[in-house]
Amino acid sequence: MTASFVMAFLAAVALFWAIGAYNRLVRLRAEVVKAFSVLDNVLSVQPALIQASIPMPGMPTTGAEQPTLPWERLGAAGEQYVRALANARAQPLDPHAIATLSAAQDVLDGVWQSAALQASDNVLAALPDGLQMRLARLADQAVVPGQLFDASVQTYNAAIRQFPALLLALVWGFKPAATLNAQRTDGSPMLNVEP
Repeated sequence: MTASFVMAFLAAVALFWAIGAYNRLVRLRAEVVKAFSVLDNVLSVQPALIQASIPMPGMPTTGAEQPTLPWERLGAAGEQYVRALANARAQPLDPHAIATLSAAQDVLDGVWQSAALQASDNVLAALPDGLQMRLARLADQAVVPGQLFDASVQTYNAAIRQFPALLLALVWGFKPAATLNAQRTDGSPMLNVEP
């Protein structure tokens, strides 16, 4: 009778531990999603600002006729970024979605920087005043939410790698997420994927 009581007690302890550990993993996963939604609120403003800067067809130009190629590149990069952001929003724990968002951000930054350089040669003379500064401010505003996202991903990844919670993670399909490594106060790219 004592042996069966001890076995029942150990089974109950194991069950309560498993429930607690599972709930912790679910909570940590939800914190990653919540942290990404805060970052998403900042990141989603950038494409709208860029879209607003692209002249409409038939819009009057100042000076020489403007080539459409820089505008087409900027519009295409903005569309790619919007799709990547929507994909990451739907799957913030998917390393591939975060890598795609990082690549789209790099492309958008590169196209935007080349377009801004051409603006001095009157290629993009219709750029609204202060747009570059507003985009830089948005990038700076994304640093703290990006760091919070990274911290929540690191906490989640550490939790699913700890034994014995690792066993539950394997059984219930908890997979590692990717960080952004958001540090953009010096003008370096904000998104660098690091699983």
